[in-house]
Amino acid sequence: MVRECNACGRESSGLKRCSGCHKVWYCSVTCQKSDWVPHIFECKPRRPITTADHLALAVRNNLLPQDTQTCEDYGFARAFTAEKRSKLLGLYIGLMSSVFIGIPSKTIHDWRVKGVLVEEIKAAYYKIPAESRGEYFPWFLQNQHILDPSTTADQSNNEGDAMVLHAWRFTGGAETDSPADIKAQINSMSEDKQSCHLFYTFLLSKWHPAPFHDLWIPFGFCSCASEEEEMYLGGQYQVLITKCTFNEFYDAFCSARILDLFHKNGIDVNVRYLADVLQNHNMHKSVWDLKQFVLQTHEQNPEGRMVNSVACDYGFMNCKKGAEIQALKKVYRTFFERYDADPLMLHDAAIRGNIFGYMGSLMKLNKKYERLMKNPYPLPVLD
Repeated sequence: MVRECNACGRESSGLKRCSGCHKVWYCSVTCQKSDWVPHIFECKPRRPITTADHLALAVRNNLLPQDTQTCEDYGFARAFTAEKRSKLLGLYIGLMSSVFIGIPSKTIHDWRVKGVLVEEIKAAYYKIPAESRGEYFPWFLQNQHILDPSTTADQSNNEGDAMVLHAWRFTGGAETDSPADIKAQINSMSEDKQSCHLFYTFLLSKWHPAPFHDLWIPFGFCSCASEEEEMYLGGQYQVLITKCTFNEFYDAFCSARILDLFHKNGIDVNVRYLADVLQNHNMHKSVWDLKQFVLQTHEQNPEGRMVNSVACDYGFMNCKKGAEIQALKKVYRTFFERYDADPLMLHDAAIRGNIFGYMGSLMKLNKKYERLMKNPYPLPVLD
């Protein structure tokens, strides 16, 4: 039977099947090794998946890691500016990419566990000619504290305070307010105003909320089809806050007029489902909560918390054991990762009580999902 190599796309009848998952095929050992970085998350590896594997995937995609524990383990959580995070990623690209030094994720993990990550990174770079080390290694030598939490408590707190102070002054706070005064005044704000202020802190630090953050849905990042689109939306917000006052932004957020504020300031935002999410941040469709739940990793949500509407609307209440929850979660995650995923169609299918029919029209589903995807809808019409 002719099959397609999961790495290079070459078609042949002589491909070898992955011995772990038995679901994908490769034309050579070289292709199998090159595809292992992303495939480990879909396969059945003989060892536990580590944060170094998440880091390797970020390096492969040239994108900042989104996994919370990975950011903590490898310094991104302590790199408080976009420039520092970008340079840290560049350091790891040079260290782990096969076209540069090529250190595998398992070795990186072992270094971190043994507490020698900083020393081994330096040793690896020192083994190559100075002219080949790039710009990120010299930067790293001046910022080693980012990878050594034991030496950064004061600096991390200071940088965190600086981020809040920057947002405070940007939004019109007094120059003379102390960190304690600022914290007290922020705590006295309404919940919506606190959310807007925290969002400003993110934007001014060149960050945007990730799926594990409470601001991911209210400001519409859940409507994005990819991480790249989330970065695009974050960039448009960064432009917006330079053109309006904080109170204008806060009023627009409370009255569901954020898109109007974009348009008023001449900023186009091309995100397909953004209008649906921003029409009411206090009462959004449950499909967005579903998307947030299924995109979160175990490290980000170890207790498997989900809102009641997700459990009811999308069948998780039917699951009798953890394995069924994980299986159902994986199916929905696969749906949201499709290029043609339409969350509003899924929501409509849920309201009509036809999730299995709709999902089955898009992908091949085991019969067991018909039971798991049942919900109380459609609701009976009352006289």
